[in-house]
Amino acid sequence: MRWWLTRVESWSMHPTLRPGHLYLTGSLRRGAPIRRGDLVVVDSAELGRRVVKRVIGLPGERIGIRGGAVSVDGVALAEPYASASTFRGTFVVPADGYLLLGDNRDASSDSRTWRRPYVPLEQIVGRIVRPPAGRVQAGSAQAGPAQAGSAQAGSAGGASSPRRARSRLHRWRRSATRASYPSPVGR
Repeated sequence: MRWWLTRVESWSMHPTLRPGHLYLTGSLRRGAPIRRGDLVVVDSAELGRRVVKRVIGLPGERIGIRGGAVSVDGVALAEPYASASTFRGTFVVPADGYLLLGDNRDASSDSRTWRRPYVPLEQIVGRIVRPPAGRVQAGSAQAGPAQAGSAQAGSAGGASSPRRARSRLHRWRRSATRASYPSPVGR
């Protein structure tokens, strides 16, 4: 398993993930299942960059969105992390795809608006490992919540273990500024 830091570049995953912050990301292990609610890093062919989104629809499911509420095969999905949305629609996820949404629903470019709304497993390159509040995060927000889009993900360097990735993050926090740090991937 490979580990790296992912920098979130937009408000589409707010308040779960904050723009400008770094999050520990692990590559997907062969055969490891993708679960609903996972925060994934996607190499989006459509957008031409990496983005971070939440997995909502699994292969073969019917997803309904009405009045800000999401249902899976007719059963309401509890989403305390998501903001309300005015979007309405129904999606039938194909056997080889996943439906991904941002948590800040009305400020997110995601499966609801993409030309190819279903993301194949091959484009999912990693899973965000949620740190405890206030830990393993760096940077500050550079834009306001009115900025819409995908939570663009940038790589902050590869690491082979969570400990090594955290160590790299702490060294960066002590010595670097945002301006001197390498540009995120896909910008």
